[in-house]
Amino acid sequence: MLRAVLHEFDELGAAGGGAVDGAVRRDAFEAFLAFARVRERLPPRWRHDYAALEFGGLQWSSGRVRVPALPKYDPRAPRRDDGPAETDAPSLAVENAGGIVHLGSTYLEPAERHGDPRVTLTSLADATRTPVNRVREIAGSIVAPRADRFTALGTAFQNCGAYVEIPDGLTLDAPLQMVWASRPGEASAVFPHVVVRVGENARATILERHVGSTESFVCGIVEVSLAPGAQLDYVVLQQADEGARVLMHRGARCEAGSRIGWHVADLGGVLVRSTIDTRLEHARSEAAINALFFARGFGHVDLATDLDHRASQTRSETIVRSVATGRGHGRFRGGIRIRPDTHRCDAAMRDDALVLSRDAYLEAVPALDIASNDASAQHAATIGALDEEELFYVQSRGIARGRAARMIALAFFEPAIARFPSEALRDEIRSALDVELDDVPDTFLA
Repeated sequence: MLRAVLHEFDELGAAGGGAVDGAVRRDAFEAFLAFARVRERLPPRWRHDYAALEFGGLQWSSGRVRVPALPKYDPRAPRRDDGPAETDAPSLAVENAGGIVHLGSTYLEPAERHGDPRVTLTSLADATRTPVNRVREIAGSIVAPRADRFTALGTAFQNCGAYVEIPDGLTLDAPLQMVWASRPGEASAVFPHVVVRVGENARATILERHVGSTESFVCGIVEVSLAPGAQLDYVVLQQADEGARVLMHRGARCEAGSRIGWHVADLGGVLVRSTIDTRLEHARSEAAINALFFARGFGHVDLATDLDHRASQTRSETIVRSVATGRGHGRFRGGIRIRPDTHRCDAAMRDDALVLSRDAYLEAVPALDIASNDASAQHAATIGALDEEELFYVQSRGIARGRAARMIALAFFEPAIARFPSEALRDEIRSALDVELDDVPDTFLA
């Protein structure tokens, strides 16, 4: 079946959302098959065998649909009672510096260009077909197509994506937004590839959003290149259906004086695998990873981070907060590497996990490889249950035990939430977590 899909993507050519050469697709597919033949030794309580993922029942597609613009808003016009108020934004657009939307793997192409005209924000397929193709300078150089089984899979079946370029010296006050929404009633196979180039001394925020109520399969790659002095906050808000499988590999390359902030909230999906690799290539580059996830029901979250200090005077900080309830399972694997002959590097990593039920399970696996004597590296990890004294204190104020547990869990996430780059995003995450926690039966909080 998978080979037939590859042939279909070759046939689509320029009509689809693919941006990968046919030979590269087939090479990546063979690499995926080679990985699949290797059976990993699974940790205790591991629920999913990555080598035996099922792809049956998925809808494979790639393409685009032109989305018309709505009429301009006129405050003097009488309001209609038979429909929503008119707006001056195109259908499914977002109020920010620009946006790109996919329904499943279908690119919803706006009829009119909106957002900051200085920013390049387009589908990856369109970017690769321009006379000056700058995608190839980045694509595959940060996240290697053969890095693991899922980058190979994502490369072989890439069927949608985005290209973002922020010119030198530009500061964007509003975020750019990329949305992947699942098709209603259709379990889609979505393989996005995002390439981001941030120019010298430019500053921006990018929001990658996954939403929907269908059990889709999402497997993608994000590659970010930061020029000297550039600063980027890359935010991920993943609220896919509770039966969706979301596997993303994100990577960044930082030049001198640049800074990348990864802010990841994984709040949906039955199987979530999130990998973040960051290379601090030149002096005074910095990285901050700020992640949270909530494993509930039968959810399974696997978060891995790797910070590679390749130059002197580089800094990194990792903060992870995770909660599991019901029969949820989560794992955090955090890596820090400081290379030889680097000086005055500073790295810190902290992971705190909260288990809310007897059948939930969380684990932390830190790994430090420090090859320099002139460096500071530290890590800490805690895994615990609800504090009975805290519960008693809250209950003594007349709050039922179940609600008290939810309040404490929400407060537990706050150190990670507080580091997201805007109050609007912070409030949205708090509201989403509040809804998720309210849906947890009291029987799963004991």
